[in-house]
Amino acid sequence: MTEFVVSQPEWLDAFLASKPKVFPTLEDRMNLVMEATELNIKHKTGGPFGSAVFELNSGKLVAVGVNSVMRHGWSGAHAEAMAIIFASKAIGSYDLGGPVIPEHQLVVNGQPCAMCFGTIIWSGVVEVFRNTSP
Repeated sequence: MTEFVVSQPEWLDAFLASKPKVFPTLEDRMNLVMEATELNIKHKTGGPFGSAVFELNSGKLVAVGVNSVMRHGWSGAHAEAMAIIFASKAIGSYDLGGPVIPEHQLVVNGQPCAMCFGTIIWSGVVEVFRNTSP
C-alpha cells in the first residue's frame, strides 16, 4: 500500500496552546494567521503563507495551516489546503459547510491560487477573508 502523510510543523501545537480558542474579530483572526506565518519562516518550515479556518459566527478556531510545500515535497501543501485538511479532520467531515455544523470562514494572508480556489469551493467554507496588502 502506498501512503502519503501530511503533518503540521512541530512548533505549531505549542504555539496554538498559548493562544485563545476563540478569535472574535477579523483582526484577531488575521493576527493569528500572520503570527503563524512569521513562525513558519523563522523555523524554516515553509514559505510566507498562512491560513486558518474558524467557525464564522463564534470565531472558534478550528485549524491553522501554513505553507508546507518544501517540507512535504508536495506542490499542493499550500496554507489554504493545509488549513482545510486539518479543519476537516478536526470536525470529522470533508464538508465544512454541512447542514448540521456551524458555517466556516477561511482567513488567508495572501491571494489564493487557482488550485486553492478549487479546494476552497469544494470544502464548503462560506466565507473567505484575505489580507489586502500585497
